[in-house]
Amino acid sequence: MHLAAALGLGSSAAVAFVGAGGKKTAMGQLTVEGTDERYDVGYTTTTAMPPPSDLPLTLIDPDAWRADLEAHDPPIAVAREEVPDPARVDRKVRGLEASIVEQLSSVGLFDWLLIKADGARRREFKAPGDGEPVVPSTASHVVPVASVTAVGEPLTTDVVHRPERVADITDINVGETITPDAVGTVLTHPDGGLRNAPAGASVIPLINKADTEPQQRTARDVLTYSLSQTKRCSQGVITSFTSDICEVVSEADLQEAESDG
Repeated sequence: MHLAAALGLGSSAAVAFVGAGGKKTAMGQLTVEGTDERYDVGYTTTTAMPPPSDLPLTLIDPDAWRADLEAHDPPIAVAREEVPDPARVDRKVRGLEASIVEQLSSVGLFDWLLIKADGARRREFKAPGDGEPVVPSTASHVVPVASVTAVGEPLTTDVVHRPERVADITDINVGETITPDAVGTVLTHPDGGLRNAPAGASVIPLINKADTEPQQRTARDVLTYSLSQTKRCSQGVITSFTSDICEVVSEADLQEAESDG
C-alpha cells in the first residue's frame, strides 16, 4: 500500500507532520507518490528544517510569495531564508509563518502541501514543548510520528526530544524504560500528537522504523493502545521505508482481533 492511500489523501490535501522518527522520510515518500500521480506537491515547514536534498528549494518573500512560486514548477521545497551556521547539520532553512502556509494551501498552487510542523533534533520520539507544534488551521491531515525503536530504550535525551514532557503525560519517569503504552499515549494525547490539530483534520498516528517482524508487532501494540485512548483517531499506520512496509491498523481491526481472542 502507498503511504498516501494509508493516510487517506485525495486529490487535495495539506498534511502536517508532528513528532519524531520519520517526518522527513514520510514527507519525501509522499512527494514521490504525489509526483508519480501528477499532483503538484509543495514541501515546507512552519519551524526550521534541513532542506530536502532531492528537491529544488525556493526562498520566498512573505510579502510577494505568489510570484516567487509561480516562477517554479513543483515539486519544490519552500522556505523563508537560510539559517547561517546551523547547529548539527550542514544546512538549514527557516520556515514560514502559519498564516503564509494557510494561504499556500488555499490558493491552489499545490495539490498536496506537506508541512513539517515541529522539530525533534533527530531523536526517535518526542512530546511537544511550549509554542509547538505550529499547525496551520487549513491542515486537512495531521500525522503524529514516532519511531518504534524508542520502545525499550530509557527515557533520556539520547533517544527522546524533551523527555520531561513525555514524563508529564505518561506513567513513566525520566530515565525509566519507554513502553509501547507510553509511546501510544503521547501520539494521541491532547498535549501530545493532538495538540493544535485543527478540529476538522483527520489525525492518523504513524509508527516508523518497523523494519522487522518483532518491531512490527511492537508497533501494533503501540497503535492498539494509542487508538484506545481517543475517539479522534480511527486508524494508524505502521511503516518501514527501508523494508517497504506500509500497513494500516484500524480500530475495526483491533476490535475484531479482540473479539477473536
